[in-house]
Amino acid sequence: MEIKQKARLPARQGFTLLETLISIGIIAVVGILIAQAFFTTTRTNTKTEKLKDVKQNGEYAMEIMSRIIRNSLRVETVCSPTGTTTRSIEIKNSDSNSITFGCVLDGTETRIASSGAAGTFYLTSSNLTLGGTSCDTSTLYFLCITSPDEPTTVQISYSLSQIGTPVDQFEQASITFQSTISPRN
Repeated sequence: MEIKQKARLPARQGFTLLETLISIGIIAVVGILIAQAFFTTTRTNTKTEKLKDVKQNGEYAMEIMSRIIRNSLRVETVCSPTGTTTRSIEIKNSDSNSITFGCVLDGTETRIASSGAAGTFYLTSSNLTLGGTSCDTSTLYFLCITSPDEPTTVQISYSLSQIGTPVDQFEQASITFQSTISPRN
């Protein structure tokens, strides 16, 4: 009697082409999502750092100008009851020295500076600009208002931005600053 043995198929090893392609596709999609999240986080952090720098410089410049104007004897720049808009303002200090605040062209960039007997001092860092390559009332302006019954008021307005910031709306690092000050004396 003959016993027939059933032929055994060898055990299946490896993956089929379809399984391999599906695995590669899933890994690619997950990789793209992770890379996108990484790049978005990096861009957001970079913009936050640039905005922090702009804000610190802008607030520093505004604080210096506000403090000196507030403690000054008088505003030397001609002011009118309807308001005079100028690109610089001259202040007479309590020690009778004059200080002028305004826009100064530093190479190709515009910066806020104070000028007086001691020299010219920049109030903003060299990596920031008021915008543009000329100092006019669109970059920095002082609005001086005087009336017989009230103290003189000075409104300061400017917009600072990071040098070299792309024009892409998401990456722009620009902040507008504005304040109104009255001398105490």
